[in-house]
Amino acid sequence: MAARSKRLAALTALLLALCAVGVLLSQVGLGIPCLFHLFTGLDCPGCGVTRMLASLAAGDFVGAWHSNPALLALSPVFVVLAVSLAAGWLRTGRLAPNRWQTVTLWACVVLLLAFGIIRNLPFYPY
Repeated sequence: MAARSKRLAALTALLLALCAVGVLLSQVGLGIPCLFHLFTGLDCPGCGVTRMLASLAAGDFVGAWHSNPALLALSPVFVVLAVSLAAGWLRTGRLAPNRWQTVTLWACVVLLLAFGIIRNLPFYPY
């Protein structure tokens, strides 16, 4: 279990470092380019994540909401899901989601895909 704890700590540190790099890049005006947007001209469900993280880092919740409201609203769900998956992995050594975790993850995927469609419709308040 100690080895799994060390791996989890390293993975968490890597994830936090990647978020920090994204925020720093957006602060200097260099966002992480979205290939979907580059090729189609449409916004994907994840477009605006870097701006959202930068706004959150600055304490600007309104700006974060305008950058990607769906992901901001689902963030607490993803945090609870990640913590419960990590706890299960630490206990058992297996990364196998249980039924509620699987249903929650698929519900989030469906909601993000629906948001990706809605945000590209002409009436979406951009």
